Amino acid sequence: MPDSHPHNRRTVAGYENCARDYATSVPQQPPEPAASAMRRLAELLPPGGRVLDIGSGPGWDADFLEGLGLRVHRTEATAAFRDFQAERGQRVDALDLLTDEIAARYDGILLQYVLQHFERADLDGALRKMADALTDRGAILLSYPLGEGEHWDHGASGDYRVVLWSAAAMDERLQGLGLSVVWEAQQDGRDGPWRTLIARTAA
Repeated sequence: MPDSHPHNRRTVAGYENCARDYATSVPQQPPEPAASAMRRLAELLPPGGRVLDIGSGPGWDADFLEGLGLRVHRTEATAAFRDFQAERGQRVDALDLLTDEIAARYDGILLQYVLQHFERADLDGALRKMADALTDRGAILLSYPLGEGEHWDHGASGDYRVVLWSAAAMDERLQGLGLSVVWEAQQDGRDGPWRTLIARTAA
């Protein structure tokens, strides 16, 4: 059967090659505005609420959320990241949001620096899976690069797909799933602006 997501497979392969270098290059204490966004997410969720961390990577964000009193289900498509977290005593389940279903429901979902790797035609399906997995008044925290178009980011360890979205286009898709943006911030990235947002289901 032909691979229906070849660009994503190519991106995951790049992360397989660089997972340990990536883990050591990313601060263990999340910088702003990511830290502020996660604190705001925690404020919206019930005490001890359950959060699905998609694309957990080295797990630093999951550590931060657990420090805020949340229960985090860590998931990751890249085996090398799962192995890295296992070595430091963390359980990480394999999950590819493009091909796998989300079996449980969660108070919150974290999708930091992952969405840009999804092709434009795949976004609606990925967002719908997350929206369907939220409890009432649940919230999604996600970040993505602002702009138009798509390109490959060529690194020493592989190629990484980058798909840009405007704020209006993203909000239209979220609203179509019954999600409203309740908080947002922008930051300058290496190649341009990024937007971090929290979207919540209606009461």
